[in-house]
Amino acid sequence: MKYFTTTGAVLLSVLTATAGGIKFDPEDEASILSATKQYATNLMSIYKGGAPNTAKEDIGIWPQPHYWWQGGAAWGGMIEYSQFTGDNSYVQVLQQALTANYGPANDFILSYRKSQTGNDDQAFWALAVMSALEYQFPDPAQAPADYLKVVTNAFENIMGRWDTTTCGGGLKWQIYPENAYGYNYKNAISNGCAFALGARLARYTGEQKYADWSVKIYDWTKKTGLISDKFEVFDGTDDKTNCATVSDKTQWTYNNAMFLHGSAFMYDFTKGDETWKDRTSGFLNHAETLFFRPYENATGIMYEWACETGESGRHCNLDQQSFKAYLSRSMAKTAMLAPFTKDKIVEFLKASAVGAAKSCSGGPDGTTCGSKWYTGSWDGMSGVGQQLSALEVTQALLMIKKGTLPAKNTSQKPSTSAAPSSSSAPASSTSSAPSAPSASPSSAAASSTQIPTSEGSAPSMTAPASSSFSQVLLPTKIPASEGPASKAPQAAPSKVPEVIEGPQSVPTSAAPPAGTSVPSSIPGGLVGGMSSREALPAS
Repeated sequence: MKYFTTTGAVLLSVLTATAGGIKFDPEDEASILSATKQYATNLMSIYKGGAPNTAKEDIGIWPQPHYWWQGGAAWGGMIEYSQFTGDNSYVQVLQQALTANYGPANDFILSYRKSQTGNDDQAFWALAVMSALEYQFPDPAQAPADYLKVVTNAFENIMGRWDTTTCGGGLKWQIYPENAYGYNYKNAISNGCAFALGARLARYTGEQKYADWSVKIYDWTKKTGLISDKFEVFDGTDDKTNCATVSDKTQWTYNNAMFLHGSAFMYDFTKGDETWKDRTSGFLNHAETLFFRPYENATGIMYEWACETGESGRHCNLDQQSFKAYLSRSMAKTAMLAPFTKDKIVEFLKASAVGAAKSCSGGPDGTTCGSKWYTGSWDGMSGVGQQLSALEVTQALLMIKKGTLPAKNTSQKPSTSAAPSSSSAPASSTSSAPSAPSASPSSAAASSTQIPTSEGSAPSMTAPASSSFSQVLLPTKIPASEGPASKAPQAAPSKVPEVIEGPQSVPTSAAPPAGTSVPSSIPGGLVGGMSSREALPAS
């Protein structure tokens, strides 16, 4: 067996998993495939929304107290599972889960999800459909719209809420004023999801307008201080203060994940632009520093720094228990699109996947997964987040081993519709969110580091040259004891909100705060993505 060679990667004892119900060898593709299928089976055993006669509003979502966003987040992983493994067992269930949540305008805006729909929640569902496009998941029969239309509708709807009334721009966490707990919070996850979605649309369609939006979002996030010079990604800022300071400096794996893989897609789209190469490396290096060193004897194993060890006084809620899944998924995509990151990423994914396998030794059958991958055994936790995270970190290795690149659209002509302009209007209180304006973001080049100031000029519609990298076309919780979780730590509510999404704005002072590795105390009131999330009322 070949072991890792990079200094400080992991202890030899964690390079294979032989205890419990999951036997796992990270060097053997058959072993990776077997473990991946076991995790998927256990995850889908929790899902009840595909049963006959299920009410439409219950299709595609996990049992309470999970929130709507976690459905979209998990289906993105299961779509990729289906395509990487060739297991078609869940194709119809996944198609049903997606289409049942398209909404009247095919953009994931649903009137009965109003209390759970923020910009990031909507974006997680759109990212799932983006994966269906990129990995050529089968189209559902008699769908109201094709995958590309749904993704572009959602993206334009989200970017139609780009808010220049405060902070010089940015997306709020919540889109409806009634959701006051997050309406004045502009956060990293809402903007990060939109950034990543724009970058992936740019690469898939070849349309510059999506890259222009990603540049604009990135530059705004950096200027507000939510991205530091050290590539820390802080949770959010208060637009009532014009984003003068970062309100919550907590760092979460999934915030890093969005900017990491979004930067890798921009690197590929721009044919290796050095700016995006540096950013990709920066986010990866910071992830290595913060999210892979829970203890000295567990170096190289992924963990949720802000809440998993309990040393901060926080305990991961339901939302947070799934965050490692999105970093795992993003790291695999990054390795494929930015090959200079591959060796480092593979090391950390292997160590983490072995740790995950050792944690998946609980329950009656000895294969139930836990949260803490660095303990060497099951920690007593179980649920959607635990199963999804183990699935993602393991199938990430499968993606890399198979050399699977996300596809590009070669059969359809790019849309000629203009990108949405910034808008200060929140989503209406009716069943549909406001339609995207016709104007587009400024036409800054994809590698620009300036925040566009012109909201009216349309970006160049010239599609960039194709990527220099080849592509491979593919053949697709039970709540923890803490109770429902939100994206923010602190007291858990009776139900888990979907994703952390706080409205965001650019501060009058553009200078980012000094890098901080320890989260600041959560300020009073509903400020802070995670704390706001936990304040979300059950519905």
